[in-house]
Amino acid sequence: MSCRRYDKKKCEDQKEHHGYKIGTWNVRTLNQAGKLENLRMDVMPQMYECVSKVWWIGQGEIRSGDYTAYYSGGERAERGVAIVVHKSVVRSVVKKIVCNDRIIPLKLKAEPVDILIMQVYMPISEYEDEEVEKLYDTIEEILQEDGRGDTNSIILGEWNSTVGDEPYQNIVGSHGLGRWNHRGQMLIDFCERNGLTVTNTWFKKPKRKLYTWKAPGDWRQHQLDYILVIDSETV
Repeated sequence: MSCRRYDKKKCEDQKEHHGYKIGTWNVRTLNQAGKLENLRMDVMPQMYECVSKVWWIGQGEIRSGDYTAYYSGGERAERGVAIVVHKSVVRSVVKKIVCNDRIIPLKLKAEPVDILIMQVYMPISEYEDEEVEKLYDTIEEILQEDGRGDTNSIILGEWNSTVGDEPYQNIVGSHGLGRWNHRGQMLIDFCERNGLTVTNTWFKKPKRKLYTWKAPGDWRQHQLDYILVIDSETV
């Protein structure tokens, strides 16, 4: 929730009464018996859990107990993204945007401004840059259509890129992990065009808590998942 237009006391009061928690997770699959129920146990009230690789076909929503999963998959049970919310916040969802098996956006009614939340799952390095750029173009179209005006945009997920730990303008802070790579530059360029900042890189944490992926049997750790928000100094 942004507080950029309000005084500190009012902002703290709004956080206490209207705050949301948002997380992103590569679940590898929800297309197995019991997987959604296991995920459900980790989602708290007032929380949006955004997940990649759900391996569900088509688009829609699934209710499981007190939770609803809004999902977007393809024609085959591969890839797929979803946003899981508690019933207490379902009524805040005012728009579900049909996209593809790598992007799912939801528009939420909130105070003091609405929220556009988008989960993404970017292609791995074996895919051509052209396909990655097409997905960035799609995200920008959604931002232009639903993320402007009195709306806070939050874009998170598995970007399969590394922005590193060298500060760059208001986009990348000094607390990332690893060395910048080509796909990381594509992400930085996207942020620069759209006034976004990579929040993960602005908070100091132990290195063991920075990595988001490690190949089986490999000691190397990678930070591939990021949460992007509007940079308040650009609006």
